[in-house]
Amino acid sequence: MIAKTLRTRINICAYAAGLPALLIGARLFWLQTVRHENLSETASKEFNRTVSEIGPRGRVFDSNGELLAESIVTWNAALFKKDLDDPARQLPALMKALSLPASFRAKYARARNYVPLKKGLGRGEYEAVKTLGIRAVVLEPVQSRYYPSGDIARSLIGVTRQDKGLTGLELLYDKVLSGHVSKREILRDAGGRVIFQDRLEKESRPRDLHLTLDKNIQFFAQEAVRKATEKSRAELGMALVQDPRTGRLLAMASWPRDLEKIPPVEWVYEPGSTFKSVTLSAALEKGIVSERDTFYCENGAWAFAPKITLHDHEPEKTLTLSQVIERSSNIGTAKIGLKLGLQDFYLYAKAFGFGAKSGLGFAGESAGLLRPLDRFKPIDLAVASYGHGIAATPLQVVNAYSAIANGGRLYEPRLVDSVTEFEGEEVFRNEPAVIRQVITPGTAGRVKAILRNVVDKGTGKPAAVPGYAIAGKTGTSKKIDPRTGKYLTGKNVASFAGFFPVAEPRYTILVVLDNPKGLTYGGETAAPAFREIASKIITLKGLKPDAPLPPKGAPREPAVRVSD
Repeated sequence: MIAKTLRTRINICAYAAGLPALLIGARLFWLQTVRHENLSETASKEFNRTVSEIGPRGRVFDSNGELLAESIVTWNAALFKKDLDDPARQLPALMKALSLPASFRAKYARARNYVPLKKGLGRGEYEAVKTLGIRAVVLEPVQSRYYPSGDIARSLIGVTRQDKGLTGLELLYDKVLSGHVSKREILRDAGGRVIFQDRLEKESRPRDLHLTLDKNIQFFAQEAVRKATEKSRAELGMALVQDPRTGRLLAMASWPRDLEKIPPVEWVYEPGSTFKSVTLSAALEKGIVSERDTFYCENGAWAFAPKITLHDHEPEKTLTLSQVIERSSNIGTAKIGLKLGLQDFYLYAKAFGFGAKSGLGFAGESAGLLRPLDRFKPIDLAVASYGHGIAATPLQVVNAYSAIANGGRLYEPRLVDSVTEFEGEEVFRNEPAVIRQVITPGTAGRVKAILRNVVDKGTGKPAAVPGYAIAGKTGTSKKIDPRTGKYLTGKNVASFAGFFPVAEPRYTILVVLDNPKGLTYGGETAAPAFREIASKIITLKGLKPDAPLPPKGAPREPAVRVSD
């Protein structure tokens, strides 16, 4: 009986002794198998950290090497509590150097190890923290975009966020400009000390972008279009300057400034009478008209078809070919277009670049609107001859005028001259590219002579610069409601396109104003802005006079007031 009782007690003790081991084993199984992934992640957060280091984003220069955009470094500061050697002394010194509030102490007390301190440290704060020599502090560099030239070409350059291009050239050339990124994994022991570092990704090198823009000419264009837009109370103003010899864009400005869009390549409008130069070029090239021809302009109202009447602003009778363009007769130009014929009109409109994107590459760029050939009716040809019923971007218009200016060659417009390594070695050169020969140099010379008459004695007089030969054309067109496709009452677009010096043109300028108030014609609003830009370029480049000055005391002839 005693032996049996003794064995029972021994068994009970054995079970009691084995139970803790069983519980411990079960707990270990739970932690090591079931909870392994979560605990591993927690441990990794506590002891491992991936640090990204971003190098400077590529710079943006103008054509003269003037810096337009670069990256500057700021720092984000953080603290590892377990690495502090003397918290009582080091923490107050750190708070003073970073101007941290007293409430930071509570944040510090709550943290287990990693404590964010402050973001966006400037050079002064960075140096102050480095001087303290606290090994527990981590200073992580961050790139910020800086614009030494202020607002010059800001809309065109675009914006970035965290070294990523979001708009404009920053987006279009993001792969070229992106700063190098390297990542390191840091492993710490239980005491928070670094025991291992490993590089996870290789570095990529940023490159610099050299634009065709001229900083000074860009400034002139921005100021002129801003003043013209505000003076005329227009909804939008745009100014473009191009070198007709190469297709290089020297300025591309718009007002009000929009950092999300580039209106000169995205915004479309009926070019109006500036398009008459295209019709004139085609008709002269095909030989269906000459300077000796005359056109009866129906006293300002032409009954083209039942219920369709074409109008001029001023009643005109018989005009020479040059006078049709000088006085901007819609009726005279429509008759030229009808003589040219639909097929040739359409062919030359396409040849001058209308109805196709320019090739600059911006995602929002428009091809304009040129309806298919089989959808043209006689009335469509008549009004399209003077720039109605079709739509174009300002870039298409300025590029077409450059083709007339340079002897008939349509160049691919360019905004980027070259790409270089950060140290300066050139890796890409964007050479001028001729798309096609649209008209012969002889025809281009005849068109240039007529366009010079427009400025000397026609609707373009307000664009004239005394002593200099300027050629160009005014334009005024009605605005279309994009919702209904119908013309808006009392709203129009005013423009002026031209180039100089006429003998060997170096600058093509287009000014466009959307819905100006009060004075609404291109000769009244856009032409003076053209003159301002041209005058400043002449002074900047020291161009010599190439035309006779008007006699002193001679009365100024009033400009012919017509529909554009």
